[in-house]
Amino acid sequence: MFSPRRFWAILYKEYRHILRAPRTLLLVSLAPAFLLLLLANIFAIEAQYGRFALWDLDQSAFSRRYVAAITADGDFIQAGVIERHADIEALLRSGRADFALIIPRGFGERLIIGEPTRVHAIFDATDSMLVPQLRGYLVARSAAFSGDVLLAGRDVVAQPLELRSVRWYNPEMRAMVGMVPGLTSIVLSMPALAYGLSMARERELGSFEGLITTPVMGAEYLFGKSLAYITLGMISVLIAWLVAIFWFRIPFRGSLPLYLLLTALYLAATIGLVTATSPILKTQQVAFFIVLAFFFVPSFFVCGLISPILGEGLDRLTSDIFPATHFIVIARGIFVKGLGIRHLWREVAFLSAMYLGGMLIALATFRKRLL
Repeated sequence: MFSPRRFWAILYKEYRHILRAPRTLLLVSLAPAFLLLLLANIFAIEAQYGRFALWDLDQSAFSRRYVAAITADGDFIQAGVIERHADIEALLRSGRADFALIIPRGFGERLIIGEPTRVHAIFDATDSMLVPQLRGYLVARSAAFSGDVLLAGRDVVAQPLELRSVRWYNPEMRAMVGMVPGLTSIVLSMPALAYGLSMARERELGSFEGLITTPVMGAEYLFGKSLAYITLGMISVLIAWLVAIFWFRIPFRGSLPLYLLLTALYLAATIGLVTATSPILKTQQVAFFIVLAFFFVPSFFVCGLISPILGEGLDRLTSDIFPATHFIVIARGIFVKGLGIRHLWREVAFLSAMYLGGMLIALATFRKRLL
C-alpha cells in the first residue's frame, strides 16, 4: 500500500541530494536562465510560410482572382474566413491565422477603371520575425497581380494595389518579443535533464541497490523523486521569467499565477516522459542522449519556434508528440497576447496527458531489481 511517510522520505532525500550536488542544482535552477540569455541573442531566423484569414467584402470575380494569385505558390495558406470584425481578434488570438486580409467593397470596380485600390492586412506580430517577410511577400504579390494579371494586354499604366497593414501585440516588431518566450520551452527542459541524469547515476553508483532492500514502492519512489525536481525546477522558471521581463524587456500581459501553474505542468510533462524511459536509463550518457534527442533538437525545427506548424492529421501529430510544441503556444500566448486558460485548453490537455501517461508507463515497468 502507498505510504505517505515513505513518499515524504523519498522527497526529502531528493531535496537534500539536489541541494548538496552543485552540478545538479545548477541544472535545475540557474542553467535555464543562462541558456535563455545565450540562445535569445543568437537566433534570428525568418519563417517561410504564413496563414491568413480572409474577409472579402467585395465578393467579386476580381477579389477571387486576387486571392488565387497570392496563394498560388503555397507561401500563403488561407486558414479561415472572416464574417464580422470580431472574428479578426478571435482568429489572431487563437493562433489559427498569422494575419487577416481584408478586401474592401468596390475592389473590382476600382481596378476596372484604373483607380488606386487598397487591401488591408492586420498582422499578429507576436512572432516579429515572421511579419516582415509575410508583408513583403504580400506587397510583391499585390503589385504583380495588378500589373501582370488584371492589366495584361491593356495599353494603360498599371496602378498597383496599395497595402495598408496594422501590427497587433508587437507593433515595434522586436524579434525578442516572440523568440524569448518560445525559447523558454527549450531552456526549461534542464530540470528534466538533471532528473534523468540523477536516475541513471543511482544505477551507476549502486544507490538503487539500497532501494531494493527497502519497503519503498514504485509509486512512492517515482512520484517523490519527480516532485522534488518539479518543485525545485520552479526556481528556474522564476529566474527565467525575471530575465525575460527585466533583461530582454519582454511585455508580460497575462496572469503570472496562470503562467507559473502551466509552466509547472510543462515541467511535470517533461519529467513524466523521462520517467517513462527510466528502464533504459542505465548510464548517464544514455540519459543525456535521450533528453537531448527528444527535448532539445526537435524544439528548434518541428515545434513552431522558428516557423509555424502547418498540416493536419499525421503531419500535425509529428509536432504534437513533443511537449515543447504546446508550451511555446502557452508561453507566447500568456506573455504577448495575455491569453487565459480557455484559449489554452488544448495545450493543457496534451501536457496533462504526457505527464499522466509517462508516469503510468513508468509504474507499469518499474522493477526493484538491477536487471
